[in-house]
Amino acid sequence: MKTTFLLLRIQTSKRIVAIFLLFVVLSMWAAADAYAQNKIKYTYDSAGNRLTRQKEIVVQTRGVLSDDEGEPSIYEEKLSETKVTIYPNPTRGMLKVDISGVEKFENARISLYDLTGTLMQQWGSISQSNAVDISDRTPGMYIMQIVYNGNTSSWKIIKE
Repeated sequence: MKTTFLLLRIQTSKRIVAIFLLFVVLSMWAAADAYAQNKIKYTYDSAGNRLTRQKEIVVQTRGVLSDDEGEPSIYEEKLSETKVTIYPNPTRGMLKVDISGVEKFENARISLYDLTGTLMQQWGSISQSNAVDISDRTPGMYIMQIVYNGNTSSWKIIKE
């Protein structure tokens, strides 16, 4: 009777240890996922209805201090039937801003802001294909805002 009780006690202890280890592993996994640099991005129409939900997964492909140039990125965003593409980013001066799916541009403009929110430059009368020259700007990070037909789209631009 004593050996059966002792055996039952050992099996219960093993179960508790196994459950505890499982809890620790799951907690570590959840914490790593919570502190990752993944973002959830929502897009809305002018009436406030959500159009899309995207999970952006941030992957660092090269070191911060690396001299490797790599390929410049192409950034795209789809708002309803409209697609905005900005490339290359990072840039040394000339950016290409393509807006497809828009027939007529009303009250359309491209604005460039610094990180304090100061308007640095603005381009009016935009079309489906635009060349934006920021070569006279100092290297750093800027916010480009594109406004067309009541839609607004903001982008982080890196000037090298």
